[in-house]
Amino acid sequence: MSTHVLTAEQPRSLFNWSKLSLVGIAGFAALSILVLLAMIIWMSLHTGVPGQVSAYTLKNYVALLADPYTYRVMTTTLIFAAITIAVSVPLGFIFAWLIERTNMPYKAVAMSVLSIGILFPTFLKAMGWVFLLHPRIGVINIFLMQLFGLTKAPLNIATVPGIGFVQGMTLTPLAYVMISAALRSMNPALVEAASVHGVSKWRTLVRIELPLIWPALFSAVIWMLTVAIAAFDVPGVIGMANNIFTFSTAIYFMINPNEGLPRYGLSGAYGSIMVGLSLILMIPYFRALKQSHRYQIISGKAYQSRPVELGHWWLVAWGLLGAYFLLAFVLPMIAIFWVSLLPYVQAPSWHALSVISFERYTQIAVDDALLGAALNTVLLMVVVPTAIVIICSAISWIVTRSRMRWRVVLDAIAFLPHPVPHLLFALAIAYLALLISNVVPLYGTIFVLMVVYVVCWISFGTRVLNNSMIQVHRELEEAAQVGGVSTFRILAKVIVPLIKPGLVYTWIWTSLSAYRELTMAVFLASPKSQVLSTYIWGQWHGGGLGDAAAIAIVMIAVMSPLVTGFWIYARKLQHVASSA
Repeated sequence: MSTHVLTAEQPRSLFNWSKLSLVGIAGFAALSILVLLAMIIWMSLHTGVPGQVSAYTLKNYVALLADPYTYRVMTTTLIFAAITIAVSVPLGFIFAWLIERTNMPYKAVAMSVLSIGILFPTFLKAMGWVFLLHPRIGVINIFLMQLFGLTKAPLNIATVPGIGFVQGMTLTPLAYVMISAALRSMNPALVEAASVHGVSKWRTLVRIELPLIWPALFSAVIWMLTVAIAAFDVPGVIGMANNIFTFSTAIYFMINPNEGLPRYGLSGAYGSIMVGLSLILMIPYFRALKQSHRYQIISGKAYQSRPVELGHWWLVAWGLLGAYFLLAFVLPMIAIFWVSLLPYVQAPSWHALSVISFERYTQIAVDDALLGAALNTVLLMVVVPTAIVIICSAISWIVTRSRMRWRVVLDAIAFLPHPVPHLLFALAIAYLALLISNVVPLYGTIFVLMVVYVVCWISFGTRVLNNSMIQVHRELEEAAQVGGVSTFRILAKVIVPLIKPGLVYTWIWTSLSAYRELTMAVFLASPKSQVLSTYIWGQWHGGGLGDAAAIAIVMIAVMSPLVTGFWIYARKLQHVASSA
């Protein structure tokens, strides 16, 4: 068997087609991001429906600023965001401090509980809270009213504080991840010095540890604020039916009004304000990250810190974590399962137990529309992560391996979908699809969902693959280049095998994200492009609460082994990295 080796002396093509292909893929992705962002501004400067001739105008902004409804929505959004931050950041800090700075037992289990919570669909947890604490159908409220003979529900989740509480509980794992990284990398020399001098643990925490990690805390606050402003799942499930609107749900209602035509221009004006606000909030976020080096302390590689002794307080620590897991996940899921078994929502009782039935589960097994939504979901779970891995590999190669002058600009463009609310990209591509519908009939197809998913998650993929490619030394690549090996073969035979863990991690994460995504899908899905999340959404808002609950349980049952597999793989990567 003979092998052909391309040497440096062999004649080469005038063009490096491998590099041109990578540049073409990366350039097309960057152009797509910029076009969709520009489309939001384009919408805001026009009136009427897509395709209708209209001059450039600022009427939408004038109408937006002159409408008192705008300021009510803004106030509601800010209150909702403040409560979200007040719940998520303190809890995230407490859990991060317990896991990273104390001798709390079973830390791996604690990290698993928090990590798995990130991946389960937020809108399903919100559904569970409606079944628990809604003033009319909440199981707990019904039980308390029957028990104490009350005429009015004592608890109400369908309020701005209630919605903020649920959103904060769902974002606590994300806050934990952001803060724990700072605590893990913090050299505790000053903390131990304070302990030697008899300073109390509480004073040490307030006067030393908190100031040392304030950039991470501030970054977490800013990030939670941007997420809360753009949040749709919880406000959509709990708030919309009770006339509580935030920025995201207000835009949805403009595009899907109960009567009249969609107001794309006004929603574009809302979107432009959201884009501007999100990008402005990124300025203090990156400044805080930039200042973090000022709080580093010189330490040796073998330096080992002494964890804080909890003593019997470890029971309190685990009690707090267990209470969080119970409230954030277990109780909402039990409530959804309970409702799925009953003909109508009712509190637990002997009568309720006597009418329990699995009839809904047998019905959904033969529901053709649901099976179609499931097939579309599987298609997205395969196509979207595959496209992201290919596109992000091209972008990350240019950013980290090439010497092109504009690679920094490319990296900045690839990051743009991260701070910009994803629902705005969905809105932009819907408008664009309507504009070109006479030429290319894309509106309402699954292809539109694929495109917007890929565009919005490019930022995640490039962050992961940038970090992976940076760790590959250039010597291997340069040796192949000296031998005349093409860029594609270097990427396929040298770089890809070395960054395989990052590629697999990106593929699995984005596949799970495609499975659980609601915000973008609900703006774009049509009867022909339904996915599981939008099918549940339709049942929920159509009054089929029991059917929505049954499909949600099936969705969770299918997702559980996928999440478990992802967690096992992530833990394996972490173990390999720590032992390297």
